Amino acid sequence: MKTTSTILMCSSLVAIPDVDARDMQTHLKGAVQVQAAAAASDEFYNLDSDNLLTVETDNYETSSFYKYQFRMDLSTPLSKAYDGTNEIDKCIGWQSGVSPTNYTWYGISFQLPEDSESREGGWNTAPAQPLKEDGYVQIFNRTDLGVAEYNFTTSADRPVIRARTNNDLFWDTFTFDFADGSNYDEQKSYQSVNCKVSERADGSSTWINVVRPTMTISLERLSGPTPAPT
Repeated sequence: MKTTSTILMCSSLVAIPDVDARDMQTHLKGAVQVQAAAAASDEFYNLDSDNLLTVETDNYETSSFYKYQFRMDLSTPLSKAYDGTNEIDKCIGWQSGVSPTNYTWYGISFQLPEDSESREGGWNTAPAQPLKEDGYVQIFNRTDLGVAEYNFTTSADRPVIRARTNNDLFWDTFTFDFADGSNYDEQKSYQSVNCKVSERADGSSTWINVVRPTMTISLERLSGPTPAPT
């Protein structure tokens, strides 16, 4: 299935599938005002609920559609050595621009199935900022749940969602097949934070992964198509 409807979690414009941009202002409530075009925000949004952008749209006919809740969680787990110790404790140097204490998420966007229609949702706007300095700063060894939550409807019983992180040129594709009859499925996307752990006399050095920033995308199937009357 094609995935051409894009949700941009930015602070100044939210692109909602099948909603005309001129009508958006009547559907948006919360911390930001809709602009005619997206612009970078100089504000940092924490996880405080007052800073979540909430979107509500008109009611749609859903008798032939599935309703899902999309959720994005972000975490920065530490890599472990064979003996269970943290690899980060071995670090003696870091690349320029890499923090030894936190990871910054930015430039995150998603594409839902092309026939998806938005229902309601809320998300922290910082992870979608195009510039790293405006992004979502997460300290190492932390998990933040529900950084984005969004309900939508689609005819797909196995929805395909594409995701891009840190303004990457390439999109990751995730298929949610709800194996074994479950109404919940999740997929993960991984990043990497490396540090230098040794130097040799010839000037060479050894670098290892010490943190594995993880974006978890989950779908919960809330309801299915309404059976036709007999």
